[in-house]
Amino acid sequence: MTNDSIYQQLAEMIAQEDEVGMPVMPSLVKILSLQFMPDEAALALKVRIAGGTLSELAERTTLDPAILKTKLLKMADHGTIVYDPAAEDPVYRVTGMVAGGLTETGLWGGIRFPYTVALGKAITTLMKDHAETALAKLGFGYTPVWAAQAALPKDASLSENLAEVIREAGHWSVSPCPCRFSHGLVESKDACNHMMETCMHTGALSRWAVRHGMARELTYEQALDQLRLCNEDGLVHTINIYGQICNCCNHSCAIFHTFKMGVPTFIPSPFTARTNPERCNTCAECSGRCPVNAIQVDGHTMVDAAACIGCGVCVPSCPTKAMSLVRRG
Repeated sequence: MTNDSIYQQLAEMIAQEDEVGMPVMPSLVKILSLQFMPDEAALALKVRIAGGTLSELAERTTLDPAILKTKLLKMADHGTIVYDPAAEDPVYRVTGMVAGGLTETGLWGGIRFPYTVALGKAITTLMKDHAETALAKLGFGYTPVWAAQAALPKDASLSENLAEVIREAGHWSVSPCPCRFSHGLVESKDACNHMMETCMHTGALSRWAVRHGMARELTYEQALDQLRLCNEDGLVHTINIYGQICNCCNHSCAIFHTFKMGVPTFIPSPFTARTNPERCNTCAECSGRCPVNAIQVDGHTMVDAAACIGCGVCVPSCPTKAMSLVRRG
């Protein structure tokens, strides 16, 4: 079996077994050839997306459990095998395309390996392809938006408060944003000006990312502070799926790429922005910060509630405290 065919097979396996999937395209095969050695790709074809415990995989691969575990942990260092380090008998599985996927894990730790720069450049193409050929074809919003803590109205429930939702996760961490990181490698003259450490993790994903050098561990209070900084920087809290929280911008983010295609990308929060005309001085700060162009200022400030995703990015920078979030009608 040639190296090319092993990566083609691995791409086909991911396309078939991943929850969201990804058509078998040159961009996918390219990043697989960078992240997996040929023998690791062959092993991944036996581990699969569903994975298995060490004893199950040892039987499936006919490898000695100790040797197999060493191989799996080495692959985990590169972000291609994921598991929960706290589990007594963890399930090891191949990293797919869903949150905490191959477009992200290889870049979370920054430049750590000889191939990282090449991987970063290749991931820019893969993100675009994944957005256009998989995510944009879903036909429904797939990215939950979370209202920023500072903008939450008083009637917000605990389940609508991201800070409360992640409180019991037990582990929190943050990594460089793979979207901005990879975009900056390809488009250095058009690099994103937003903060870089914005890809956040909780629970099992966080434990795994920290254990394998891909993330910086945070306390719960530090995680909340990181979310606050992201909101103040104009970033949108999204996802919180499988322990991953994205803080997205409309400059480099792959999620916003589908949004700009006119696809119903976001699942808006239960809230929408509202301006207090008695306080508003029409400075247009809110309009400039709105990532979805839902606020227009022309003599007075107008919010298009249908377009607003309820992120609260407009709230913290309002100099007269005229902007707030209210529950959607």
